[in-house]
Amino acid sequence: MIDLGEVKLYRDKIVSKSGFKTDHLRLSLHDFSIVVPVLDDHRLVFIWNYRHPIQGWELELPAGLVDDGEDSESGAKRELKEETGYSARSWKGLGWLHTLPGISSQRAHVFLARQLTKGSASREPYEYMKIKILKARQAYRLLWTGKIIHSPTVSALGLAEKTILE
Repeated sequence: MIDLGEVKLYRDKIVSKSGFKTDHLRLSLHDFSIVVPVLDDHRLVFIWNYRHPIQGWELELPAGLVDDGEDSESGAKRELKEETGYSARSWKGLGWLHTLPGISSQRAHVFLARQLTKGSASREPYEYMKIKILKARQAYRLLWTGKIIHSPTVSALGLAEKTILE
């Protein structure tokens, strides 16, 4: 096992039913929460987020790791406030999904946030983000045409689509 703090890498010894033996790399990652924030006029709050591994910006929904001892909804509330400055009076869990099931059991917990109130963001010093507010139909057009490529955002918008576009 290699322990990098928030990330742990394991090499598991696997024996299949047929007796085939192999090593399998497995990452231990914290779960995270992702929020679909909906303003009263049905616009959605996104962030342009700079991602170092891809050396570029992605249009994403607010999201972040769930801290030790924190439940996923509390993590969602904290991340929404930290990244966008918004807080919400209405929260609805939309489910969860595996992010990388081939190498990790990490889950993304998806929440719909409504009745938003704007405040001040309190981002981490290493976070480079810009708020982007889009009409719901405009956001879904970007999704459907492959312009939104951040996979947790794609999945979260999919889970929220029926609720938002009704």
